[in-house]
Amino acid sequence: MHKEEIVLLHLTLFHIKRLFEQAGIANGHFKLYDNLDVQPVHIHKSKADHKKAILMLCKGITEVFKETPPDEVLKNPKMRELLEVVDQS
Repeated sequence: MHKEEIVLLHLTLFHIKRLFEQAGIANGHFKLYDNLDVQPVHIHKSKADHKKAILMLCKGITEVFKETPPDEVLKNPKMRELLEVVDQS
């Protein structure tokens, strides 16, 4: 993948992280990612840094789903509200 594609994937996963955080579902699941200090807007960071960030985000998302089944995530009132807003965009 080209660096631009890696950064776009990073951005997409970052938005999923934000959705979980805004819904109150993420409870420390993204600590490794936060400590990495590489965000999608850091385009000056290396491709390898963005790949590492992607792996940390995937790990956090996996941990959320290990604790909370997808059906339960979708039943979360805040998550439903956020998804409705996204649907209307």
